[in-house]
Amino acid sequence: MSIPAAAMAAFSLLLSSTQASGGPVYADGTARINALLGASLDVVIPPGVYTIYGELDVRNGQTISAAADTKVILKTADGYTGRIINASYERVTVRNITFDGNYARRMSLEGAGNSAALVHVANGADSVFENNVFQYAPSHAMYVYKSPRVKIRGNTFHETYYAIRMDGDNLPESGTIEGNAFKNTDAYKSIQHLTATATHNLVVRNNTWEGAGLAEPTSHGYEGTWGNSIYIFDSTGYLVEGNKVGRNHWSSLVSGSNGKNAIIRNNSFTDGKTSIAAWIEQGGAEYITFDSNQLDGGLFVGDNGGDHLTITNNVIRSRGVGIDVSFATKTALIQGNKFYKRAGYERTGSGIYLWEKKDPATNVQVIGNHIEGYDKGIAINNRGGIGRAHGISFSGNTFANNTHDVHAPSGIQLIPPAPPAPPAGAPSTAR
Repeated sequence: MSIPAAAMAAFSLLLSSTQASGGPVYADGTARINALLGASLDVVIPPGVYTIYGELDVRNGQTISAAADTKVILKTADGYTGRIINASYERVTVRNITFDGNYARRMSLEGAGNSAALVHVANGADSVFENNVFQYAPSHAMYVYKSPRVKIRGNTFHETYYAIRMDGDNLPESGTIEGNAFKNTDAYKSIQHLTATATHNLVVRNNTWEGAGLAEPTSHGYEGTWGNSIYIFDSTGYLVEGNKVGRNHWSSLVSGSNGKNAIIRNNSFTDGKTSIAAWIEQGGAEYITFDSNQLDGGLFVGDNGGDHLTITNNVIRSRGVGIDVSFATKTALIQGNKFYKRAGYERTGSGIYLWEKKDPATNVQVIGNHIEGYDKGIAINNRGGIGRAHGISFSGNTFANNTHDVHAPSGIQLIPPAPPAPPAGAPSTAR
């Protein structure tokens, strides 16, 4: 019996698609998976590539996963402009699923926002996303809103325009982002890996990150900060630790406006287009501890915000300034850090640059640091190279191979910190 040529061609196409993906390809993917979701709260999806052309009907308390040792790909249809999962007021657990946003065929959705997120979770307390792959998303891979204690662990984010945006709506215990891998190249446009706002006690731990903004997005977003792996603002109590960040367009981390009571420790950060690897800045940023990090690039603090800082035990290898302490930082402890000039940039820049310390209430302590290979180990300056610089104290610092160990222009008068005020009720020492 002979097989018609058209049927043979269709069979060959199906076979090649099946072989390439490791499973069958289902054009009716949304309907098939919705049937599974409607039948059970514990859903195991058979292997295959499922074309998604409408939101999946997830339910509260549902667990969705791939069968053991199989691959399930949920891939958006070429003309589809919506989400794959929209969990609103549902607690869901999703494991071992690949979400494919079909970026190459949906370029018109670049930066479309929440409406085109692969996964959207709102009011989904205690939801878990674990060991999934999010790839080729032209908008958000994940958009998480008002969902306390959400856990995003062990996932891979590959070539996503915007990997995670989390808006905690100022609820307590925003959740954990841990053990994930974020990777972009210049093949597809991207804006940021993680933006977190209005979060409380968010934990960002032991992730790897690289490539945000290497292909510049058409729109930079209304917030203006882009091309970083980690951007956290309007948030309190966050912990960023154990992350390893490679080269991005702008920098590794921005701890931004109204970021308060945070700890950033034991990370490896790399600079980008600028020579700065990490920023603590913008209005209202205060009470930040930056400890025991490795920086292949500089640290910039105090640009319109960034006060009450503790910067300790870091190793900084910079091509520009080691730490740039700008005008808004009035109270800081800079202690036990090691500064080295990166090879090829020797005898340029400053290890610690203290700018515009004109406020008599300034108290910046520079203690026990080692600074090596710069033009100026510690530099103090004001606009125009004149005026007073208040409240800077030095002790126990060591220097090697700098052109100047400590330098201030001749027009700068150094005013030591004011003595602490006596406790209330103490006798006056005035004569």
